[in-house]
Amino acid sequence: MPRPAILALLSLGFLLSLHAQDPNPPTFQGLYTPTPLQGEASRLMKEIKDHQEAVSNLEYLCDVIGPRLTGSAQMNKAAAWAQEKLKAYGAVNVHLESYPLGGPAWTRGRDHARLLTHNGAPVRVDQMAWTPATKGTVKGEVLLFGGTSMTEMASALTGKMKGKILFMGRQPRLKEGEDRATFRAAREALMKAIESEGALALLIPSEKQDGHLNMSGSPKLEMDMGVAVPTAFVAPEDAGLLRRLLARKETVSLELALTGTFSAAPVDAVNVVGELRGSEKPEEVVIVGGHFDSWDLGTGATDNGTGTVVTLETLRAMQACGLKPKRTVRFVLWSGEEQGLFGSAAYVKAHTAELKQIQAVLVHDLGTGKVKGWTLQGREDCLPMLAAALAPANGIGGKDLLAYALDGSDHNSFEPHGVPAFFAHQEPADYFTSTHHSQTDTFDHVVPEDLTQGAQVVAVTAWGLANGERLPHVAPKPEAH
Repeated sequence: MPRPAILALLSLGFLLSLHAQDPNPPTFQGLYTPTPLQGEASRLMKEIKDHQEAVSNLEYLCDVIGPRLTGSAQMNKAAAWAQEKLKAYGAVNVHLESYPLGGPAWTRGRDHARLLTHNGAPVRVDQMAWTPATKGTVKGEVLLFGGTSMTEMASALTGKMKGKILFMGRQPRLKEGEDRATFRAAREALMKAIESEGALALLIPSEKQDGHLNMSGSPKLEMDMGVAVPTAFVAPEDAGLLRRLLARKETVSLELALTGTFSAAPVDAVNVVGELRGSEKPEEVVIVGGHFDSWDLGTGATDNGTGTVVTLETLRAMQACGLKPKRTVRFVLWSGEEQGLFGSAAYVKAHTAELKQIQAVLVHDLGTGKVKGWTLQGREDCLPMLAAALAPANGIGGKDLLAYALDGSDHNSFEPHGVPAFFAHQEPADYFTSTHHSQTDTFDHVVPEDLTQGAQVVAVTAWGLANGERLPHVAPKPEAH
């Protein structure tokens, strides 16, 4: 899941934001009285509880294949593995769907920074993806910059950036009533000035705690802005040290080396697709999916290896139980999500003709926490049908339907087209405080029993939607055309 816009709109990466949410949003429960588990839903949940392969699949995906940066060799290896799993679990029409990534692939190198003043201590940095490397090891004075507006920030920086390492402080926010296009244009002008004046690099403090870094970056948006400034995130404790030193008006100098590399030419990325054909309405489709690309500081366990293996487990359990859904259930693993929902956007574009036939889209992308239900994404008109599909999972904790929209994952690509698309509402576990986009996104943070419960809820919901009443579509929004 792309990380929230903590860094405002100055960040060079593609940063999605969560909708402003009521801390206690309306939650619909009890519309359907939980009943003793029975029939196909009962069989699905028992099969997953007794024979789940999600945990072992995730362990292999993380420990053997490892991080899956879109466009990388490891991502291609992961796509081949996912295809084989889909086939082994009985999916038909298993294939890859490619799309242009929008730029070259990017490979992380070895990053290094240390103070040349004060205590000479090392500074933990990790290069932002799809930003250029430094010209070898560079040395320069650190210049703190920030402001309440783009004009204020540009005024403070102009003529002072040559040979400096810029350290981001207070950042302007888009104010209520302020034109977004104007704000973006001012940001882009500032970033180009940083490049043209000859700043050595840009450092962005991690917004996390306890040594956790974060990651962002996107080939397409970086090139659209014309930015070519080496950029890195700084660990929170080291960022705090820099702030204190600069607050005392002391001269601070660093040496810095960022060594990421680009492929020689633009590359294509791939989505992985397979399906279980419907027995009565095969032209109507329930999509179960999540992104299987990840950032590369950890091994992509919770973002989004968990959603990947839950998708595969839904297929495995349906086939193991011999279930024949009335509608087709399609399993899609998207790439490029972390760079800006590229894979799901490409999928929607390629499948425009059949969007009206999609019954629903279910996306799992918030880590290892239990699935408590679904966010309605503004589609209260789907509430009765979604509640009916979820009802068999009420007894295992899947009973919430939340009346808010959560942005930042592949369900968003379908929403402008009027397609019912729902996002798994999960217990947070340590997702945002620790694993999300950080070096601790590893298998060690996965809770097997919670992952199993999540697979049960997703499978039951998918089964109910594949066999239940047709969900309403709404008219596409203007941006969908």
